Amino acid sequence: MILEEFSRLKSTTIGEEEIQRAKDYMKGNLLLSLESTMSRMSNLARQEMYFGRHISLDEIAERVTAVKAEEVREVARDLFRPDQIGLTVLGPLPRMKIGRSDLEC
Repeated sequence: MILEEFSRLKSTTIGEEEIQRAKDYMKGNLLLSLESTMSRMSNLARQEMYFGRHISLDEIAERVTAVKAEEVREVARDLFRPDQIGLTVLGPLPRMKIGRSDLEC
């Protein structure tokens, strides 16, 4: 199912309703993740290490809001390549054989 979703993201432009739900989820999740002092400090440290500056919540929200459906498709095409996909399987699977061709999306 995950490979099917990767394929869908690569081949079709997602609808406005779906992208809006994803944006709302990301912004809400960001706010919730910063409720504790430790989370806020970790976020500030990560921003300083990666970007060399503090990025405000407003700036992050603006950037998330600015994402276009076609940009999501372009990123999916760049990231969801069979040569880059890994697979983890958990359980008793003695006869299971999965090759790189099984990860086509």
